Amino acid sequence: MKKIVLFFCMFSFLTTSAQYSNYYSLDVNQNINERIDVSGNLNVNKNISTIDYGQLAIANAQRERNRLESIKYANERERTIAIEIASDPLNAYKYGYEKTFTLNGKDAKEWGFKRFTISYRSPNDAIFVMAGDGRYENVSLDGVTTEITFNGPVYEKENQNYDIEKAGKMENVKEGEINENMGVNGEGIFVHKKDLNRATVYGIQGYKSTLIWEDDYQNTITDNYVSLDKNEGYGILFSVKVRTYGDKDEVTFEQLEGRRYYLRRLVERIISTAFITNVKY
Repeated sequence: MKKIVLFFCMFSFLTTSAQYSNYYSLDVNQNINERIDVSGNLNVNKNISTIDYGQLAIANAQRERNRLESIKYANERERTIAIEIASDPLNAYKYGYEKTFTLNGKDAKEWGFKRFTISYRSPNDAIFVMAGDGRYENVSLDGVTTEITFNGPVYEKENQNYDIEKAGKMENVKEGEINENMGVNGEGIFVHKKDLNRATVYGIQGYKSTLIWEDDYQNTITDNYVSLDKNEGYGILFSVKVRTYGDKDEVTFEQLEGRRYYLRRLVERIISTAFITNVKY
């Protein structure tokens, strides 16, 4: 009886573990030359991966071209612009427009200001469409959704000594295991990888904090772009969230990586050139 219970527990564990992707794990057998005699303990970095970003970008460009070519356009110029954007998404910045809006009174007070005006480049809707205030969305033919969400700037009225680099390192988040209370509704998520890199946000040097994770329903790569302008009061905190995700029954992490890489230059150009003016505290 004990053996049956033990077998059931082991089977349950294996079944539970198998639901998570192993895309970010290194297959030792495929990466070690068989002629080498390996003895003793071998430490393997599970975050090593061999992603061919170039090929993934080419495949994304072709799929985007196919999607855009299937659309009926009002004139040939619109069609030409759409094809240019498919070949290089950064062209969506060139063919976009400046979006500017001002917040006063109660709306501005929510962010610590009396008034401010925010401006950023709205990309051409051939590739990103508005899906709410400050939110843009792109959905690929193979079901990968990319969201750009602009958060309002936050004026630090009190000296809280906020360390954006430390926050970006997510020291409490553990790779390779379930992290509780991090999901949309407070559920646990399995974290594959976290990373921190430099980035320009609203013209200020800051950081891009990356979290690669999945839950029972979606595979997701979340990039949080953050900077702190210390020239104003105790600082103005800028942040933009970019999520690349898809249904885990249909979309793999390789597809997410390819889409993210394909759109990266456009996304980062939009974020880096955003700015605020007409500021009153």
